[in-house]
Amino acid sequence: MEKPNLVLVHSFPTNSILLHGLGEFLEDYFTVHFVDLPGFHKDVPALEGDITIKKFSDYLDEKIQGLNIGEYVIGGISFGFLVVNNAKLDKRCKAILAIEPFINSQCLNISFWTQKKYIIISLILQLLHTLKLERNIWKASWFSKFLQEEAGCSKDSMDLIIEHIDPGTFFTVIEMLMNYKKYPTFHNLPYFLIGNFTDNIIDFSLVLKVFAENLHELHIISDPIDHFPKDLSKNYFESHIPKEHIHRMIACMEENS
Repeated sequence: MEKPNLVLVHSFPTNSILLHGLGEFLEDYFTVHFVDLPGFHKDVPALEGDITIKKFSDYLDEKIQGLNIGEYVIGGISFGFLVVNNAKLDKRCKAILAIEPFINSQCLNISFWTQKKYIIISLILQLLHTLKLERNIWKASWFSKFLQEEAGCSKDSMDLIIEHIDPGTFFTVIEMLMNYKKYPTFHNLPYFLIGNFTDNIIDFSLVLKVFAENLHELHIISDPIDHFPKDLSKNYFESHIPKEHIHRMIACMEENS
């Protein structure tokens, strides 16, 4: 039986290389088309001019148009969901997977003072970007260690982030996310809300409320996935995402085809 097409957009700050284990896991069930956004992979140059969510979403629409596929579902991981949900998408799209979705800064499950700290950091990063000093900071070992501690990721993952991600894109996007207040406008499609409902990064009670109040068809799948897994291997995702959850999701998709 032919596997359904899945267009997948990575989280911040990752790419298809960092999330290769997730891609390998999903390829057991889907034909995966991984889209690396501009500035997040050294083979995909950063956007020219201002960096905005709209430009990322427009880029995604262009990439989808270039795919020689029929019907597909699309998944966005954290920041990737924001990009996916703001894309136009075309009539071939049959469902949206909201994986650990970032909807706005209000959905971050962090304290008032922690949020203020991140806003201050984002302002400093924005200043560095304006002064064109970001590349000097980006290559500094102390900055890499700082980012590693903040994200809770492995050194190998951080090394890949430093190697692949454009520092201007990184600094601009983190500032954008910390100050992003808009609530989503949803597509008239089935949505699958997927994630760890005990996540200490995303306030799932708020996310679920927003989704439930605005969607006609919402499927909820709770899996114990860390928001920033240190282990990004296929084995990690196999052990944390039950097969029956994937099969239930595909069955729902087929009903809507």
